[in-house]
Amino acid sequence: MIESLIFGALSIVFCIIFCIFRAQKADVFTLALKSISSIFFILCGIFAINYVSSSIFNLFIIAGLVFGLVGDIILDLKVMYNENSDQYFVFGTCSFMIGHFFYFASTLIYNIDMLPTHTIWNILASLGVAILLTLIILLSSKKLNMNFGKMKWLVAAYSFVLTFMVAFSISIAIFSPIFWIFASGMIVFFFSDLVLSMQYFGNRTEKVWIYINHILYYVAQVMLALCVLFI
Repeated sequence: MIESLIFGALSIVFCIIFCIFRAQKADVFTLALKSISSIFFILCGIFAINYVSSSIFNLFIIAGLVFGLVGDIILDLKVMYNENSDQYFVFGTCSFMIGHFFYFASTLIYNIDMLPTHTIWNILASLGVAILLTLIILLSSKKLNMNFGKMKWLVAAYSFVLTFMVAFSISIAIFSPIFWIFASGMIVFFFSDLVLSMQYFGNRTEKVWIYINHILYYVAQVMLALCVLFI
């Protein structure tokens, strides 16, 4: 257990170090720092599994973390090589969407095992919330001075996936409080991506946004990794 907590803490520490250098410029060195930070949250999850023993739920969590690592690398390449930024954004976003699929699979397995009578209602309610929140995000983009341009439909698809995961995890946590660490991780993940959207599509270039976005993101992934210890 202690190893998992140490790797979780190292992930946050290296995230802060990454932000310090990343606020100056994006290069191979900052990409390496970001990759190390992401490797640490994967190790956090792996050592958590070693402590509690493996299950399909836990393995899907690790898969989600791995696709997070891939997305991290690709999105930083977007900044490093601006001439191909659209392609990197598409592939990076798709990697995170796949990661969320594995997170969904893990929560679905938990829901079926622990709350079988609630599964269908949880999914239906979460779909409704996701549609509503996605529409709000798209319709409010102009007021937030965000222009999604040709990425509008990809942003809409990702927003739907992420908001569905937030709603679905909360719906489980309401009936099973032990699941709140996972749900909280998803909520923090949502705010991290909201900040990232303002950076990418709202021209928020102040350095403070780099810190806010990445610290929220790494805290979220560490929380998702640590949930293995408690669920």
